Amino acid sequence: MGMSASQARLLSLTARMTDNENSAQDLSYSKIRLANQTEQLNNDYLESLDATKLTVLTGFKDSEEVYTDISYGLMTGYNTVACGKQYVVTDSKGKVLVTAAQAKAFESGNGDLNKFLAAMGYSQATIDISEKSTASEEDKALAKQKIHEAWDQYLTSVGLHYGDDEHGLDFGYTSFGTDAFNGYPTYTLTDLKTGAKTTKALNYEGTTQEQREMYDYATSLTEAYYGDSDSLDKLKTGANSDNTGYIKYLSNIFQKMLSAGFYTEDEPDKTYKDNAWFEQGLRDGKLLLEYYSTTDKKFVPTSIDSDTAIQEVEDEREIALIEQKYKNKLDDLEKKDNQFDLELKKLDTEHNALQTEYDAVKSVIDKNVEKTFNIFS
Repeated sequence: MGMSASQARLLSLTARMTDNENSAQDLSYSKIRLANQTEQLNNDYLESLDATKLTVLTGFKDSEEVYTDISYGLMTGYNTVACGKQYVVTDSKGKVLVTAAQAKAFESGNGDLNKFLAAMGYSQATIDISEKSTASEEDKALAKQKIHEAWDQYLTSVGLHYGDDEHGLDFGYTSFGTDAFNGYPTYTLTDLKTGAKTTKALNYEGTTQEQREMYDYATSLTEAYYGDSDSLDKLKTGANSDNTGYIKYLSNIFQKMLSAGFYTEDEPDKTYKDNAWFEQGLRDGKLLLEYYSTTDKKFVPTSIDSDTAIQEVEDEREIALIEQKYKNKLDDLEKKDNQFDLELKKLDTEHNALQTEYDAVKSVIDKNVEKTFNIFS
């Protein structure tokens, strides 16, 4: 091999050895990154093994408590929580989260409890007959007596009295929007001297929640008896004891909507039907829980930490998914690490070969240089 050829070969070998070393260094850095990723994966995995979920007491099997994964429907449904409490969900400002049907019923009723209940298919009236029905005269008399007693109770509470004629008042009900009374219950007072009759609307004149409840109940009785029987026949009334619990449940929701305001959650990716979103909202404090206190006669705050009907348990299903994901990711990292090892081994073999050839060529050049110096010395 000539001197110039040897030098060219040496430069080529030097460049290849440099590339080889750079590639080996890159692979070494990649292995370090893989090691860091593996360590982080292990840390995340160990933390994830603490995964828990919120559950709600929904019943009993023999003497054993039965818990179900928490959801909006369970927490706010009728008699769905086994402790017997009625719950509502609010945002951090106190507005109650309701279903679209409840929101529509409230808006269509314009803040009127009886209209809200009717839109939901119910009436709090404890009579089932109407003036157009085929009920007996005795049943009609009993119904009228119940109406009078309900109005007497309300009128007395707001300080209104009609003397000896009070029980002789004729009560009635006009459908919403058909005349000057605009859907209010009416009463007719007869002048005992002239016989003249005056019909007036019974507007609400109370100031307390109890008075409002009396007024709404008397109104529901009046509407049930004097109203449109065709529409009333479709309603489930308080005359059936099976309905009274649910009517109270709806009434409590109505009062909460009236006092605190309300909203619905209708974004496609954030619906109250999404259990994961609902649970996370409770954990983050974006959603809050209240239950109806029969003592205070209103909803009072509670929390996922203090409420005895809610239990946090190990989420076995989530942990199983986490373990599977961990195994898959770890297998992937190990495959990459093995591949890097193979490439490093190949580079090392190549480097040894290049080094051997480099040493041989360098030796030839060194001898040529030494021989040249000897000739000219």
